[in-house]
Amino acid sequence: MHHAPSLIPALIVLSLFLISGLLALGAALGNWGWFFNSKNCRLFTSRLTRGQARWLYGILGALILLMTAIIARDMLSQTASTREPQPHAAPASPTLYLGCNTSTNDSGNTTFSIVNASAKSGAISRS
Repeated sequence: MHHAPSLIPALIVLSLFLISGLLALGAALGNWGWFFNSKNCRLFTSRLTRGQARWLYGILGALILLMTAIIARDMLSQTASTREPQPHAAPASPTLYLGCNTSTNDSGNTTFSIVNASAKSGAISRS
């Protein structure tokens, strides 16, 4: 029986992307002073004007939200595909059939034929 992998780590990462994208986009749209005056944000705001920094964080926020939507879509499609019954895989190694000849035709189908040994060759035959 196959079990679906745990989605909890993926959901945690997805929620972190969602929060950071909303925060960056909200700061850009709301012109939050506490955000743009923070120590980590001063890296960009010291080299850019406030308007340029708002554009930069707005674009970054939108890209992060887009990435979040793509990851969520992929997660949903993977969980939906794991619920569908999967066809059984072919055996990894060839099966040995004693007493028959096998051949594969152009379609990839295997044909079987029973070996017809004659009594003259020393093979044991059933009569």
